[in-house]
Amino acid sequence: MNQLLPSNRMTPAAAPMDAAALADHSAASAFLNALLREWDGWSALAPGERASLEASLPDGFAAPGGEILKLPLAGGDALLIHAPARTPFRTAVRLPFCLMGADGSLRKVPLATALALLVTDPVASAGDEALQMKLLQRVMDSRLAAEEAFRARPPLGLASGWTFQQGEQALTGGHATHPNPRSRDGLELEEARRFAPDLGGCFPLFWCLAHRSTLVLASGTLTPAEQMLRALAQSDPSLPQELHQPEDGFVPLPWHPFQAPKLLARADVIALLREGLLRPLGELGQPFAATGSFRGVHAWHAPFMLKFSLSLRLTNSRRTLARKEVERGLQLAELLDGPVGESLAAEFPKASILREPAYVALKDADGGALEESFVVLRDNPFRDETAAGPVMMAGLCEQRPDGASPLGELILTRAARDGSAAEDLAESWLQGFLDVAIHPLLEIRARYGLLFGAHQQNMTLALDEHGWPAHLWLRDCQGTGHLTTHHGMLAKHLPDIGRHAENVVPPELGDGLVCYYVIVNNLMSVIATLVLDGLIPEERAKRCLLTFLQREKVQSQGDTSLHDFLLNRPTWVSKGNYRTSLSNVNEASGDGSGQLAAFLEMPNPLLPLMRAHGK
Repeated sequence: MNQLLPSNRMTPAAAPMDAAALADHSAASAFLNALLREWDGWSALAPGERASLEASLPDGFAAPGGEILKLPLAGGDALLIHAPARTPFRTAVRLPFCLMGADGSLRKVPLATALALLVTDPVASAGDEALQMKLLQRVMDSRLAAEEAFRARPPLGLASGWTFQQGEQALTGGHATHPNPRSRDGLELEEARRFAPDLGGCFPLFWCLAHRSTLVLASGTLTPAEQMLRALAQSDPSLPQELHQPEDGFVPLPWHPFQAPKLLARADVIALLREGLLRPLGELGQPFAATGSFRGVHAWHAPFMLKFSLSLRLTNSRRTLARKEVERGLQLAELLDGPVGESLAAEFPKASILREPAYVALKDADGGALEESFVVLRDNPFRDETAAGPVMMAGLCEQRPDGASPLGELILTRAARDGSAAEDLAESWLQGFLDVAIHPLLEIRARYGLLFGAHQQNMTLALDEHGWPAHLWLRDCQGTGHLTTHHGMLAKHLPDIGRHAENVVPPELGDGLVCYYVIVNNLMSVIATLVLDGLIPEERAKRCLLTFLQREKVQSQGDTSLHDFLLNRPTWVSKGNYRTSLSNVNEASGDGSGQLAAFLEMPNPLLPLMRAHGK
């Protein structure tokens, strides 16, 4: 594997890149990183093979250094692409693609051609032709959406100065290891420009008054959901009095303006309108900004953030909330409001969990919740629009072909200011991240059996004045659960925990999911970002991680099975976003008994290091 040192970091493009070029790079990088992780048919050209091709390669194809990757196609052709550097968890690529014919001919090909060849190849993308076409459509839609985002991207400056909303909307290209990270089935371009976080989405909510008899209202705290909804409406003085002081029996009900027309067109909702039990007032009040998850929104004035069911598919999932998902939020809120929450706050003062203490939905015909109408209330401690952070990890680690990542910029800026070695600062930042962000997740699992799917879009990090990790904020209770081994202990505090939530899992499954979401998706992406920015050698970063995990295991006050999993298991678990996308499943439908997404095994990157040091 290539390792970049600070003296030979990936050279940015010689000329400024426009939005189309940036989108091409982003789409190619995310697509290839997903495919290369899951398909073993590709290889790097051996030095002799590369030397024999050098004279015939098209102008502008590959700069000196790095590797040339070969992706064979059915029929004897192959695609070549230059990889300036790569780690086991992410590869830096540089366009254009080159098509090597079975006859040895070489020519550059457009990105769209290369992607079409790979998606429809019977080996690289084995499967039904209709599914291949659906994936290809989403890949191309994602590329177009990325171009819109790069065109709209405002200059933000250093991440240490980003506000919470800027941090939520900083991610431009989307998931770094996904064939279609910005695909949005069911969303028109004008709707995306209004509602998407990467396009600066900011809009008022659609408000209704709903009679209490038409609603499912649930709270996991002592404060009723109706009281929270009244507080939300009253926090905005620009809303009409009828929302501040509703008529007796009526409740203020906020909807996402994308979802409101879809709900109002339903026959059962039309019946409520005719009976006067639902009174739509329209889009009113101060604007809310889209957060990184798209269906979540935030406003500085509001005591709660909101998360909505949306009738659309983003990447691999339909974004309609299910009862099991909203129940997880209530149960975690109730747990955190009791002795377990008090212990967590005392033991992990630099970690906070954003509760989702209540939800509301219209009733369906059977009296249950109409899932398309779910609205979840989430804690909002970020009320000062002049304050910095926290920032979403995915935006902080986004790789850029025209310069360092936002994380890399923090380290390079401090190195220039202090005269310190960038490599030492990169290790210092990584160590801070391990201590502030990873330690609590490992130890909460060890002591309490609580699992958090803290991938890079669910984790936000408060930074100090230097841009170093200071405080962990976890969000999205949809991705939480607990282990069967700790169920009895947790049930003493919350007897119904896990009921209707479908999130009680055995250790092997639970630790595998944590391995992917927290370690592979999040932590190893941090390391890959530092390495590909040329700030630290990969081996030094892995030694830092190995030392941390070994120390954590020794010092843990709980079950260390997860530590053993990460240290000793021959392979780590990763989600296969490419195969999941190709299969066209709705991965949100998975439950505690299994996941619909495709998962795979990757070699444990720490084992060679341990063997080399005789550990």
